[in-house]
Amino acid sequence: MTAGALFWLILFGIAALVFFGIALVVTIRGVGDLRDLLSSSEHRVKEP
Repeated sequence: MTAGALFWLILFGIAALVFFGIALVVTIRGVGDLRDLLSSSEHRVKEP
């Protein structure tokens, strides 16, 4: 494997780790927001 190919492979690995790390944080925070949204809508009283 050439030095250029190794460089791009390492760069791709770093980019993939950053991408999946951000995706994990967004997913975890999104689930928390959905739980808050759904729990607040269950307690809301409907007016006739």
